[in-house]
Amino acid sequence: MTNLPSKYSLPNKPKEYLQQGPSHCGAYSVKAILSAYGLDNKSHPKFYHPNWFGQITGLTLGKNYYVKILESYGIEAERKSAESLSGSEKIILIKTLLAQNTPVMIRIGNGYYHSNEYNPALGKVVAHWITLWGYDDEKQLFYVYDSGMLNRHWNKNIPIGNTTRTYKELLRDWNFGGWQPWVWPLSGKENNLYIEIKTTKTKNKLA
Repeated sequence: MTNLPSKYSLPNKPKEYLQQGPSHCGAYSVKAILSAYGLDNKSHPKFYHPNWFGQITGLTLGKNYYVKILESYGIEAERKSAESLSGSEKIILIKTLLAQNTPVMIRIGNGYYHSNEYNPALGKVVAHWITLWGYDDEKQLFYVYDSGMLNRHWNKNIPIGNTTRTYKELLRDWNFGGWQPWVWPLSGKENNLYIEIKTTKTKNKLA
């Protein structure tokens, strides 16, 4: 997509933002996406796990774990890596996907766990999933739903999401994964992992 708007927020928001416990970040992200499309039908994000082990522990196995859950609800999605792109190309990629009225789910190193202050040590070792819902070029930031932040740290004055990340912060966090072997069985080895939302059975109603 060319001629991207300088500011954009998805018109369809999740009905609510929830604060997670010690696990299930991916399931919280999935619930938010399904909620924005009017497809959320679970009382708690953990129930989107297809088995009792995932529901109890929050652990996942397989690179396409969350893709399969989204597809089971009629959302066409694909797991990808932006590792080969430059920093500016990565920002353009995310903005392009958002401007198509689709949220983006990405895996990051979570240096903000339960905080609004960045902890570099956590950012290097803690895998986390968040979703992106809009951007603002003038302020150089993305609108983010991060279920790992405590409610008291949420930004309630933004048009969508519960917090923001600057473009620079997102690139730093998004680079997680290439050298953390403990997460490879869960979501893959590559850096800059993301799940692209393509089409849904209800997309025409929501666009």
